[in-house]
Amino acid sequence: MTARLRQRDLRVSVCGSYKTYVGGTSNVIRCVDVGDQDSVQDEVGDRTQANPLSIYHITKQVPFLNGKRYSAGGVLEREFIGFPIGNASTNPVDPRATWGTPSVANLSSLAWEILSKTNPSRPDVNVPAALAELRDLPRTVKVYGDGLIRAVARGNLSYRFAIKPMLSDVRKLARFGLSVNKRMRWFKKLRDEKAMRTRCNLGQNINDSGLLRMLIHSQGAAIYAHRRNVSHYNMWGTAEWKLLPDSVLADADDGELEKLARRTAAGITSYGALETAWELTPWSWLVDWFSNVGDMVAALNNTVGLTWGRICVMRQSETRTTYDYDPTGSDTWPTFSGWYNVRFQRKERWPTYPIVPVPLPSLPALTSGQLSILLSLAALRR
Repeated sequence: MTARLRQRDLRVSVCGSYKTYVGGTSNVIRCVDVGDQDSVQDEVGDRTQANPLSIYHITKQVPFLNGKRYSAGGVLEREFIGFPIGNASTNPVDPRATWGTPSVANLSSLAWEILSKTNPSRPDVNVPAALAELRDLPRTVKVYGDGLIRAVARGNLSYRFAIKPMLSDVRKLARFGLSVNKRMRWFKKLRDEKAMRTRCNLGQNINDSGLLRMLIHSQGAAIYAHRRNVSHYNMWGTAEWKLLPDSVLADADDGELEKLARRTAAGITSYGALETAWELTPWSWLVDWFSNVGDMVAALNNTVGLTWGRICVMRQSETRTTYDYDPTGSDTWPTFSGWYNVRFQRKERWPTYPIVPVPLPSLPALTSGQLSILLSLAALRR
């Protein structure tokens, strides 16, 4: 494969002047580059493999100052003529500064997650596990009159570990016919075309720096604004599943495919039993917070006889910088031509592979929902 880099710079240089007339005339010329920049970095020469990709797009537009300032006696003191704002040289913020790039270990862990979510053998609703959990539902939902804090804690745990999963299973069972039909289409595609590419969501996030009051111009006039950097990303993954020569799908007719689709969608298979055993293991949910055991169990489900390849992690991210003009403390005689449009966008693809055959421990940042579970457990413990 050959690495290739293509770049395009559509920026133009815009100049303006700042003139002063007190004690002689002076003229300061300042120029700034505004417009768009694009870059594409990829690899060519092998269309059969998954190749890395990095694309970025930068947009930068800033305001320009105009206006005249007169003394109390009506004498012209200073003048802006299309003069670039003071912080015009500040570059857009790369979203990688907030989100970084995935390490090899991160990509390997994401590969397991992609395989677990896109696996055609994985059940839509694990009926054996759902039936087993129903046994503990009445005891879990019951709230004892032992104080408000303990009641709230028990109610939170009951909702998250009993009511919410049960409602999710009910919804999935209500759509069970649609799930079977979808799985039938997958199995027919694999049987007839021998391969299928699937996609799954890997999450999203947003980071807001909050407002920061700052001086954005000081030469000839003082201008203040509130700056904010907002960064966000959306991540997804893809994998290709191929039929093994000895797969049960290879010679199956439509009737056999439908039966298999029903069994796999409901988790009534030997691999489904393994997933059920893991889900019913005490504290397995907590282990999955800090490792990828659950993903590995789901990814290794191979009821129909498939192999995988060309796993990719994709991420689209952006950081946008905004400025809100603050009249407090600002000189009011300059006027603005245009305003800020400052953003840095990235689209990235990383080919990956589940290179680690054992569960990977990690120390993730706990979400608000996870923290509420731990606090509820602590309240009941005390």
